[in-house]
Amino acid sequence: MFPGVDHRLLRYVVAVSEELHFRRAAERLHIAQPPLSRQIRDLENDLGVRLFDRTNQAVRVTEAGAIFVREAKQALLHGERAVNLAKAISRPSAFSLGYSPYVSPGFVLSIRTLFTSQFKDVRLSLVSAFADEGLEQVRSGTLDAALVTLPIAVGALAVQRVLIEPLWVAIPQRHRLARARLIRLRELLHLPMIVVAKRLCPQLHDQIHQAFARENSEPTIGQEVTTPAEAISIIVGGLGFAFVRECDHQFRCPGVTFKRIEGEPLILESGIVYQPDAGSPIIHALIAALQRRKEPGTVAGNSTPAGLTA
Repeated sequence: MFPGVDHRLLRYVVAVSEELHFRRAAERLHIAQPPLSRQIRDLENDLGVRLFDRTNQAVRVTEAGAIFVREAKQALLHGERAVNLAKAISRPSAFSLGYSPYVSPGFVLSIRTLFTSQFKDVRLSLVSAFADEGLEQVRSGTLDAALVTLPIAVGALAVQRVLIEPLWVAIPQRHRLARARLIRLRELLHLPMIVVAKRLCPQLHDQIHQAFARENSEPTIGQEVTTPAEAISIIVGGLGFAFVRECDHQFRCPGVTFKRIEGEPLILESGIVYQPDAGSPIIHALIAALQRRKEPGTVAGNSTPAGLTA
């Protein structure tokens, strides 16, 4: 029976598979190319399996190599997680929380205040990270938890919905709809929509398209942006409308007005993602504290199954 593979060799194989070039992989690993090539060749001989096909022009991962690389990445991830979880248990006075830039800034601030008032002995580290990056850091144990917009595929992680925010419509102040108390979705069909790029917030895109589909219509995307503030600045020029959260009203500027949506409201949900066997005992106390809060938008409930909203 093969005794196992050193984590160092796993890193070598992963680097070569990603670079598909031994010299570049060696530079990335800060080692010389000949020892790298030799050690991977020795590993292949020990395994009796060829991981890479090599020619003078290219390096290609074999079918067996692809499987090995996939499992090697998991082994490295679990190794890193083991170290970080051990550190978290030994230092319960620290808690690291990632947050997506699309989670309400006011809600993130309220969590900071919560730590100041209820977790005074805990040092809170807030890390801005897009959802995919935050999830990966939670999996590896680099972060204790992450705030993300929902729904999102979290795999084996646990997710608890903690915030529901109604969406409003931001439109040019001189547009005729600015005089209305409420706006119906079908009234927006003639206006181009300014929206955060789908790759950055797919949940919002899906919900918007579903809402318009119920009206037997499709929105016209005028421009994609990276932040709600950027969308609002474009609307100042009268170039369209955008769906924004109530907290985005802080970006008020002359020429833009905010209106509620008539009928079934559009909402944006946020949740906190963490390891089911959380290394930090603080996560459960934090969720309980958030459930006890009475501020608008905060929700209570049990943990949601992975990949679903509550």
